[in-house]
Amino acid sequence: MKAFRSAIVAALFLSLPALAAPTVHSIWSSRGFFVVDNTGSYPVTSGNAVVAWDQSTNTAFVNFHGIAGGNTYDFELVGSPAIATSVDDISGIWNIRRNGAFICTGCSGTAYWLSQPVGNYFKFWDSTNVFHFSAYIDSRKDY
Repeated sequence: MKAFRSAIVAALFLSLPALAAPTVHSIWSSRGFFVVDNTGSYPVTSGNAVVAWDQSTNTAFVNFHGIAGGNTYDFELVGSPAIATSVDDISGIWNIRRNGAFICTGCSGTAYWLSQPVGNYFKFWDSTNVFHFSAYIDSRKDY
């Protein structure tokens, strides 16, 4: 009986990594929602976003490309590792372009609500609350 209990305890310890919470995440969107800049707030008429991050290492990739208000926008996380990551947000340094011209370089900001399920949206705001994009989550993978 003691050997049986020892085998069960050993099996439980071996299965602990499988029970651990996911630390690697990715979401994709082909449905942008809004863009805000120093000229106004615009609904996205076409857009794509990719977000991938490992919260255990703060390694992250974020890119949003969209058309809103007749302009083309690009938001890109440029520092990796990011300043900080969690299951729900990525804080780091960003470059933002409108029609190919930089409108904010080396901006600090945060993408958040990243843990939302498919169908909900996530957001980005820079630290001055001037620049923003949001997009609906079309698919996600967490492991």
